[in-house]
Amino acid sequence: MLTQDEALELYLVLWAMGMEDSWTELVHCGLITAPERPLIPVVRLNLLSHGNANAEADFRFDVHGVRRLAALFGLPETVITSSNDRCNSLEAVSILLYRLLYPRRLHDMSIKFGRSTSSLCRIFLCMVDYVDDRYKDKQFFDTELAERRMAQYCAAISARTHVEGVFAFPDGTKVPICRPKSMRDGINLQRSVYSGHKRVHCLVFQGLTTPDGLCMHFYGPYEGRRHDTTVFAASGLLRHFERHSSVFEGRTIFGDPA
Repeated sequence: MLTQDEALELYLVLWAMGMEDSWTELVHCGLITAPERPLIPVVRLNLLSHGNANAEADFRFDVHGVRRLAALFGLPETVITSSNDRCNSLEAVSILLYRLLYPRRLHDMSIKFGRSTSSLCRIFLCMVDYVDDRYKDKQFFDTELAERRMAQYCAAISARTHVEGVFAFPDGTKVPICRPKSMRDGINLQRSVYSGHKRVHCLVFQGLTTPDGLCMHFYGPYEGRRHDTTVFAASGLLRHFERHSSVFEGRTIFGDPA
């Protein structure tokens, strides 16, 4: 049995001699073992053939909703990644939504979309970068939406708590990560991202939730050792409220101190 390096050298010799077909014969003889790879079915997603029930289960949107998202995102007809993976805009949005519907493995997605896991990963990351760049201001805080619904939010909370002026609830979440290398450029990364409270290595994200279930604000990631109040101060959310005092004057948010 040849080692991997020996097999590579042999293939280069055969290729130089114009005898590439001999490689297959060596594999059949058992001198070289070809790694078995997962099969990728020859299919392509046809969103229009999806029923609304299946679409909502797969993407959390019906067929019309996925098509509307693709239009609102302003995507070109063909999405091309930096590695030249190509797909139409509907498939790109479908891959994004399907992957975000936890839990989804890339291998499971390859069976549904008929693409390799590496291609699916690149398309997904391309879409994440695109959406993040296009809507980064709204991700920090959607002030226009808050202004339109402020009275509704305050009324909904007041009806259940008899507290006036509260419109949203801030909270932090810690997302576990793999343990990093202990030292890098003189910085103890393990200590920076370790949460003594949760006893895991993690990153901290901050969100602001309104009574209708929307996340009005996102901030992060921050190192896991930081307390939620530290992340809140660093986010500059209060400064944002001060800059838009016409919207947030007399309004408050309510969060637990933990």
